[in-house]
Amino acid sequence: MKKFLAVLLILLAMVFTFAACGGNNGGGDEGPAAVSVEDEVKQAEIRQAISLLFDRNYICEEIGQAGQVPANTFVAMGMTDADGSQFYLNSNGGEGYYSVDPGAFEANVAEAIEILKKYYEWDESAQKFTNFPTLHYLYNTSEGHKAIGEYLQSALASVGITMDMENQEWNTFLNTRKAGDYSIARNGWIADYNDPICFLDMWTSGSGNNDVQFGKGNHANLAMYNVDTTDLGLDLKVENGTWAETYDPLITLIKSTSDDATRYALMHKAEDLLMSTGAICPIYYYTDPYMISNTVDGFFANPLGYKYFMYTTTTDNLDTLNVCIASEPDTLDPAANSAVDGATMLAHLFSGLAKWSQDENGVLQIVPDAAEELVEGVPNEDGTTTYTYTIRDMVWSDGQPVTAGDFEFAWKRAANENNGFDYGYMFENVAGYPNDLQVTALDDKTLEVVLANDAPYWNELLAFPTFFPVREDVVADEGWNTDPSTYVCNGMYTMSAWEHNSVITLTKNENHPDAAEVTMPTLKFYLSDDANNMLTNFKNGEWKLIDDVPTNEMAALKKDYPDEFVVAGQIGTYYVCWNINEDIRVW
Repeated sequence: MKKFLAVLLILLAMVFTFAACGGNNGGGDEGPAAVSVEDEVKQAEIRQAISLLFDRNYICEEIGQAGQVPANTFVAMGMTDADGSQFYLNSNGGEGYYSVDPGAFEANVAEAIEILKKYYEWDESAQKFTNFPTLHYLYNTSEGHKAIGEYLQSALASVGITMDMENQEWNTFLNTRKAGDYSIARNGWIADYNDPICFLDMWTSGSGNNDVQFGKGNHANLAMYNVDTTDLGLDLKVENGTWAETYDPLITLIKSTSDDATRYALMHKAEDLLMSTGAICPIYYYTDPYMISNTVDGFFANPLGYKYFMYTTTTDNLDTLNVCIASEPDTLDPAANSAVDGATMLAHLFSGLAKWSQDENGVLQIVPDAAEELVEGVPNEDGTTTYTYTIRDMVWSDGQPVTAGDFEFAWKRAANENNGFDYGYMFENVAGYPNDLQVTALDDKTLEVVLANDAPYWNELLAFPTFFPVREDVVADEGWNTDPSTYVCNGMYTMSAWEHNSVITLTKNENHPDAAEVTMPTLKFYLSDDANNMLTNFKNGEWKLIDDVPTNEMAALKKDYPDEFVVAGQIGTYYVCWNINEDIRVW
């Protein structure tokens, strides 16, 4: 932490006032006043200091109670580095970005107060700040998120900082955060695949997942960032550049670098730059607590948090499995979904080229799905790599054949920047990204893909929902993805009913080539974000899996349901994010 504060102070001494224009943080019709480079350096230091006021060990042990680990990096525990060690243990020279040792908390608070004294008035007798602007914290409806927010609120109040809290229903919350209509918000990121870049590429200025608004609004014009890769024998070096001139090309360079040691070193530079803004405040590394009935067999989950029910059976021979993983999804369009619960449903409704599977020993793996096999890429003389896939014989839920052209259309639709899909950047490895994607249906059964930069995680990408096929005539109807009568898919299940804000019913697709492997005929995804309601329905046997439990019940559930309360590993980080355009000046 001190290393980063020193960097900020040096930058503060060097910068000149650079007025930014435009942007709005939701604070009024006229928007916030323009922020200079000098002011943004100060605000980054303030955000860094505030992050030191939170006792992450207390949050994990007293609130989370599910084996969470205090976080001092954004890239999550579980991601490996070039040498096979943990990436997060090597961040910032192996120190992390602040200490999460339980014995360091008192010193962290003292350091934070000394920093904030430079900008705000401190009442020595009361041991509190007297003129810190009121903060506003946004979180989605959940007892667990509320409890964490209330702790953050009390930690800030202990030094005289007032923070109001507002909760929103899940879909509203997601859209509010994406639009930048917030000050500070609860956030979390689960890995999309097993490579640190999936934690870093979301923060490019054009990314749909860039909820902090890096490189947008006022922040777009702030020329204050530095990147230097010449120590790695590369050419990228920028001094006092904007976010788009520094962070964006750094991420592009990472994706075009084939040497592992160099690529991982570049990713550490990217995380350093990201964390220097203070706009990302990691709280803990995720675990995945849920409850599953001991009458259910054949269930599995992956480290991304997706849950799979198609191979389940129950000891009482049920033909319908009732589960609850979240509230009403905003969409079940594979290109538009950005939530883990939506991805779980999509994994049952669609067959991409690849899928997650579990072998007889319980080992997770990526295996072919709509593709006959996951082929090796063929290197080309120009440095690109060509993959050629053969599509299996399968039909859409309305009986039409699935073709290579459906994949070509779906990928180009998802990647095209004019369509504004959050995960379009995941096609960046494909040549011609974003608007001339080199994906070609050579015929109905043959799909050719040219990668500008081959990636070791390519097969994992193929199993990600954004890479699932959709049909052009189907998606022409804008409401297709929330109405069972117009919903067309090609997976192991079809959507037979959607009672909005109540339940989504999936029925086994008898026409799928792997239908014989599906052992649960009907899945009912009940829609709720009320953890107490979930637990009641689990205890009475109505719901066989729930993906959330009340925080105040955790200790009792561990004791009373030792075989049914599960804490699974999950590669993800729970964090607080600031709107980078939020103005907290009083100077």
